[in-house]
Amino acid sequence: MRDNTLMPVQPSLRFISLFVPSLGDAVPRYRALLGVEPSETTGAAPPRHPFAAKGPVVFQLGAVALALYECDGKTTHPGDVGFGLYASVEQAVSCLGAHQGRVFWGPKPVQPEGRHMAVGMLPDRHFFEIVEADPPYSDKTRSP
Repeated sequence: MRDNTLMPVQPSLRFISLFVPSLGDAVPRYRALLGVEPSETTGAAPPRHPFAAKGPVVFQLGAVALALYECDGKTTHPGDVGFGLYASVEQAVSCLGAHQGRVFWGPKPVQPEGRHMAVGMLPDRHFFEIVEADPPYSDKTRSP
């Protein structure tokens, strides 16, 4: 039986985490491909990722930040991708569970800013990094 549970408020895609084997090798390639310099701040991306050895190096691309992290080789591997959503962490964790997803980290505060974050995965192996946003979580509230 399929669960039709929806998030009550549509989350906002704010960053995409790409895990690379070496930041030193990856940054020049992404700088050339994207045609922009890395941002001086982390923007919407977490300043420290619980499963990264180094990073982030962030390229701000419009409303979405592309964050490069050096994988730790244990939990993250080259080619892993996480979709960074700003939403109610509690609601997103509940919705993941309702759709056979699994939260395997958090919710916990992410340092130094202290926002809560949870990392989970749907059965199709797509990773979601959910960061607590200040309400309203997006401008699109779902109707019942």
